[in-house]
Amino acid sequence: MKELAESAGRILTERLIWENKQRLFYRMRHDGLPRLNKPFATAADAHYPMIDMAIRKIKPFWMGQLTSGDRLCVFTALRQQSESISEAAADYFDFLLRNRSNYLRSMRTMIDTMLLTGRGAIKATVNPLDGYKLVFESINPMFILMPQEAASFEDADEFVHVRQFTVEGYKRLDPRWDTSDGAVKRIRGSKEWQSIGIYEQDVRLQEGISFTRQQNQILVYEHYRKSAGGWTVYTYCPMAPDIQLRKPYGVPYKVANKPSVPFFSFQMEVINDGWYAPRGLGDLLAPVEQYMTKLWNEKADAMTFANRPLYTGDKEIVNSANYRWQPGEYIPGNIKNVQQGPPPIDFDRELAFAQSIGEQQSQSPDFGIASPGEPSQTGGKPRTATENQRIAALQQSGGNDNAEMFREDLAKLYTHVWGVICQFKERDFTYFAAGSVSSLPQQALHDSYILVPDGAPDAWNKLASFQKAMSGLQAFQGNPNVDPAVLTKNALTKYDARMAQKAFVDTNLKGANEYEDEAVEINSLLAPGSGKPPFPAQVMPGEDHASRIKAIVDWMHAAGTLGTPVDPHAKQRVQQHLQQHLQALAQQNPAAARQIAAQLSQMEKAPMTPGVQPQPTPPQ
Repeated sequence: MKELAESAGRILTERLIWENKQRLFYRMRHDGLPRLNKPFATAADAHYPMIDMAIRKIKPFWMGQLTSGDRLCVFTALRQQSESISEAAADYFDFLLRNRSNYLRSMRTMIDTMLLTGRGAIKATVNPLDGYKLVFESINPMFILMPQEAASFEDADEFVHVRQFTVEGYKRLDPRWDTSDGAVKRIRGSKEWQSIGIYEQDVRLQEGISFTRQQNQILVYEHYRKSAGGWTVYTYCPMAPDIQLRKPYGVPYKVANKPSVPFFSFQMEVINDGWYAPRGLGDLLAPVEQYMTKLWNEKADAMTFANRPLYTGDKEIVNSANYRWQPGEYIPGNIKNVQQGPPPIDFDRELAFAQSIGEQQSQSPDFGIASPGEPSQTGGKPRTATENQRIAALQQSGGNDNAEMFREDLAKLYTHVWGVICQFKERDFTYFAAGSVSSLPQQALHDSYILVPDGAPDAWNKLASFQKAMSGLQAFQGNPNVDPAVLTKNALTKYDARMAQKAFVDTNLKGANEYEDEAVEINSLLAPGSGKPPFPAQVMPGEDHASRIKAIVDWMHAAGTLGTPVDPHAKQRVQQHLQQHLQALAQQNPAAARQIAAQLSQMEKAPMTPGVQPQPTPPQ
């Protein structure tokens, strides 16, 4: 264990510069950096939260990469099976992660950390003591000791997950851990931290990472090492590395019969290889935030001098404390205020200029684009519509590129989670989707799928996605090579996914329902018996008139074939009902009405063949 601790110490030394920067960015985001030298005692000491504003503004874009689709993930089977089975697997996966795990909450935390530091990490495991329930944990990269030459968990030879426990929380761990009083006494925090022999003497100690002064806190290193057979985990405390807190164990998770480490990293940008290469918004916006904080404070100082001017007079003021500097007060001696010139710069315009630079650095989806005729944030002439379109297109391409990289890492996480679901099957396979409760078929539970995040990089913008779906519906309406039902369902889903499940009715199903309903109306038009009047049937504008006309003609054909006696008045009522549907169809689709009318006319003129009756074909 001591050799492992020394290896972890060398990794910790490699990342000290990165860690110090991240601690600075955390402080800038939450509290800000104070002014070192105030010009006067009551000078402003504000903090312009540029980094925090950028993270809060751009976070919905990244969360949209998870939730913008109909499901979290699309399943494409690599073996012969029906599409319904693949969709059932996708629905079950979506239900499990959304409703039976902490996946979305952990991803929100991870995205926040990724935007600030440049990299985030997720740990995906199962809890064997709770029915193998999926457990997701967002891990701050500060608590990952990774060799700087490694680009991710997959290609690292070793890494350390630093875990922090309270003393009572550590004692509640399962019996596989050494929770004896002697072990707890040696590994808990101590104020005498100078005397602990952690690593070699040249290793620099970091509070909360390699040691702790808090006596109610315990640091545990889970040291992962790669071998030919997979990954092995060694557990120890850096403050007492000679104690084996838990026996070494292998990572139990497998995907496609290959070992899978349960850690996955996401990075905000790609510039170089290496764990500490990606930059976050803290690194990108720190100079902008410092400059804007300086502008904000100096603007407040200028306002202080303007609202509280200096005074001078022709003679010396004796006992100035006896005078009250307030409106209406008389001060003898020809008192005059000192006139000061206007500020040399326009603070508001300079703040807007710095804001636009920060938004371009952060690649916000709508960075400072002014409408045509409005002045831009750079203080120049108003931007034209063409300029706005080009800026928006350039910004969108950059955001989409980042989203594609994010979705690649997301696909790896989904593949691991589905492999874990297939591996540990002791769970309930009931799920709720599309307004009904279903059960996952056993033949769907295999890992021969390609998993891709659902949706598209630009689908985070709900209004833009709906407008895009509506434009496609209008552009391809009436095209014989395009299925209108697909476009209609897509537009309904973009408008409201839950409403689409109830409101959308497939064209074929709608026609069948209309056909069946018309058969009921025909029976209501006939006199049901002696002394029973017929029930009137109304023609409604929203009905599928073509399908209902076909139902009437089919009934007339069946009645003629069987020689069913029909009351002349009932027959007249049916024919009138047919004409009403034909007139209603003429208002909706004149071409289709003319086509059916011509077919009906030919049927009346055509010679009758025993047992055969020509029927009109409803138009598409």
